[in-house]
Amino acid sequence: MRKKIIAVLILLMVILLGLGGRTVNALEEEIVKINLDTNVLVVYSTEHWEVDENIRMLDLSVGHFSNNIEYINVHHLEQEDLEDKTHLFYYGHIKEKLSPSVAELVSSFEGPTMAISYNTEQLGDKYSFLQVGEETTITTIDYLGDQEKSIEINPSIVFETVLDEGTEVLVEGDGDEGKVPLIMRKDKNYYLSADSFDRPYSIYFSQVLNTFFDVESNDNTPAYIRLEDVHPLSDPKRLMAAAEELAKRDTPYMIAVIPVYTDPDSGRRYHFEDQREVLKVLKYMQNNGGSVVLHGYTHQFRDSETGEGFEFWDVENQMPIYHGPEDEVTQLVEDDFESPEKYEAHQTKNKEYERKYIEERLTKGVQELANYGLYPLAFEAPHYTMSQNGYQVVSDYFSTYVGQVQLSDEDWEIMDTTPYATQPTMLNGMLLLPETIGYVQPEAEEPVKDMMESAEYYQLLKGGMIGAFYHPYLGVEGLREVLDEMEKIKNIEWIDLKEMKNTVVVDHVNIQSGNGEINAQVNNLGLMRTSKNYVYYHMIEIVIIITWVIAVLGITAVLMFLSFTFYLVVRRRRLEKNVAKPLK
Repeated sequence: MRKKIIAVLILLMVILLGLGGRTVNALEEEIVKINLDTNVLVVYSTEHWEVDENIRMLDLSVGHFSNNIEYINVHHLEQEDLEDKTHLFYYGHIKEKLSPSVAELVSSFEGPTMAISYNTEQLGDKYSFLQVGEETTITTIDYLGDQEKSIEINPSIVFETVLDEGTEVLVEGDGDEGKVPLIMRKDKNYYLSADSFDRPYSIYFSQVLNTFFDVESNDNTPAYIRLEDVHPLSDPKRLMAAAEELAKRDTPYMIAVIPVYTDPDSGRRYHFEDQREVLKVLKYMQNNGGSVVLHGYTHQFRDSETGEGFEFWDVENQMPIYHGPEDEVTQLVEDDFESPEKYEAHQTKNKEYERKYIEERLTKGVQELANYGLYPLAFEAPHYTMSQNGYQVVSDYFSTYVGQVQLSDEDWEIMDTTPYATQPTMLNGMLLLPETIGYVQPEAEEPVKDMMESAEYYQLLKGGMIGAFYHPYLGVEGLREVLDEMEKIKNIEWIDLKEMKNTVVVDHVNIQSGNGEINAQVNNLGLMRTSKNYVYYHMIEIVIIITWVIAVLGITAVLMFLSFTFYLVVRRRRLEKNVAKPLK
């Protein structure tokens, strides 16, 4: 008998689930300026002849304009590398002697060329219009042609340059030694006399790239607000207060969701099915302007508290996840192996472990949320920490990434952001929606003011993105203050992930978005086969529905019984009254 009841419940559950799902026919709103006919070659000089964090920072900037970028060390440059390229960069991060053939190849290239930092004097006739001198310090940057874009900066080192007549200075620095050209060009040949893409250089550099790629800037200021670290033990009242405030303002937003909360003391795991009030609020959010972003699965690696841990980076050993949380870690370098081949095999094994680990957590995260009817449209790594291999793995499942990016596989703190939305090579095709102005830090004296000062930097750039996040546990008052200030930004245009074309695919779940809608194709039977918890959740949901139906029917029956009883009593009294009347 029990088995028959369970079978009936499962059948009813499948029928009810089959009624869900929405369709979409969406076009992505363009927030990047990618031209499919633009092919970029970046030639570089680095210490170990490899792409490093400095080249990846350049990758973030260029990825706003092209998703077809190739990288090659200057010592490997050949004529065939230039044949199909439309734009050329040379980044001399270190001083070194270049082959005479490099000057010939650069001089023969007919498209726009951008040289950066050292070794420019070795690039041939194209760069004979300038002479690079000694280092100097600047404390102000001026964007010539728009004096409102002049800012004071911390003392920074650039190179003095002597320019031929007819050279146009686009951005200028000013310091104790006077004015210094910072970004300049002659014809289609550009030069940046700094060795950094950190803010504020990245802002002015990105502005000039619009000219370099012949792209017209957008006057709108794309922006987003993200509610951070929402997990099963979040306060549902504070979440709802934030959701209602955003809905009242008609402001779309993101919710960075962690499916599982792990208690660091007891080790107990809490899921949203254990906290249905929080789940109810999340569904309200998704239906009223919010878009879910998967923020890891547990947001922790070892026994740290959910929301505090580094799920995809071993912060204790400063390395990617190549091992289990309890494993003894021995870090090996190439010199520890008999041959480069054995070291490469060791690294391949490590990356395979990391891939399996990330794939499992991404799959569980998406499946669990989809089972609840929550459909993530993007991914954000906890604390923005993840190896380069990790980004490649994520790109197999998500088309959109939110936040900042880690630029080094040796140090998680080497991370940065970029002024524009971008599709850099390092993210293997994923669209990055950068976080640029931080969050409300409770320990700061004027946290919102700090955020708005950062926002002023990105408003120097046409179309510069203003990306912020807020922790709902701080209360709705702080959120109101952030939104009030962000709404003052000129031409602000809130990003709605549902309006963009996003794709999320794991086993049994395929999520697409666009035109304000979500199309989620969920193989519910497949999900149920992967975890019994998914079955129990829907069985409980059905039991709750049946209980309510029974309760309503019961209450209805009682009311009908009472009504009928009352009718009989009234009727009886009327009859008794009629009988009691004397005959005339």
